[in-house]
Amino acid sequence: MASWNESQIINTIQSIFPTRDDLVSRGIGDDCAVIRIPHELVTTDAAVSHVHFDLSWMHASDAAYRCLTANISDIAAMGGIPGPFTLALGLPQALPKRHEHRPLDNLQLEDIAGAIAALRTCIEDHGLTECWLIGGDVVRSPELMFSITMFGRCDGHAPVMRNGARPGDAIVVLGSPGMSHIGLGLCLKGLSYTNDTRLLPFLNAFKRPLALPYLARAIARESLATAMMDLSDGIRTDLPRLLTQSRCGARINIDALIPSEYMQYAAQLCQLDPVSAMLCGGEDFGLLLTCSPQHLSDITYLAEQHHTECRCLGTCTAGPLEWTETDTPSDRTDISFTHFG
Repeated sequence: MASWNESQIINTIQSIFPTRDDLVSRGIGDDCAVIRIPHELVTTDAAVSHVHFDLSWMHASDAAYRCLTANISDIAAMGGIPGPFTLALGLPQALPKRHEHRPLDNLQLEDIAGAIAALRTCIEDHGLTECWLIGGDVVRSPELMFSITMFGRCDGHAPVMRNGARPGDAIVVLGSPGMSHIGLGLCLKGLSYTNDTRLLPFLNAFKRPLALPYLARAIARESLATAMMDLSDGIRTDLPRLLTQSRCGARINIDALIPSEYMQYAAQLCQLDPVSAMLCGGEDFGLLLTCSPQHLSDITYLAEQHHTECRCLGTCTAGPLEWTETDTPSDRTDISFTHFG
């Protein structure tokens, strides 16, 4: 039997996320939260044990953090301000012990409280003021699961969609593609808790990734992007989605993806090709956008101001999507993750 009950869980959540009168008139404790401010954006992301994370590699708190970042990133990709969110929390009676697959006798209340506290840490790490847990549900589940639904709003500008790219637009990636994928590779190699300082940035990118809400908002405010989305599934998977919505093609130069010396070192330990990791790796929560060539320098400047890497990968075309490497068609194997592949 578990050493806690549903009421204790709800009370614990409410103690970590007390009602914010500036966001809701009724928060946790009623059948529904009542939101005060208008929100025109809404998104949902879930994280399920053994699908999105493995508790032999990370803590439950890391899994909660990652799930919230995914939602923040979706709102950011529209140029929006992340706002209130609800949480559906699925709890098993036992969790696997760290470093082992043997379960603990019981999932402890402090494990759950730690996961909820990580949501507040995620909010603070992103510097968000309107993002706050306002309600949800707690259920018994065969696996640990977090499912978050977040509301967001735009600030005097229209949401940036995926369907605005046009032939001639530049294709830009903001962030550090491949970092999270290599972090996953390190976990698979048993290096999840290494003290090697050269590897810690990759593990942090996998376990506690950060989205780019302020950079995305700045780009949207200035109407610099013709189309934009977040990189949750990797360039190789996400770019075709954007181009399909925009009904255009592209010519992509994979040579623009240049791995750092540290990335080459970490990838070698994982027996991964670093360029393939940058091209196909997901869950980096950077931004993929298209823009008029005349706005490329403005976006580069904003990226520098937000201490974010910026790469121009190619150009939108009226033809098919072409992946090139050393000026020839690329035959690089697609190693992207797919849920139902």
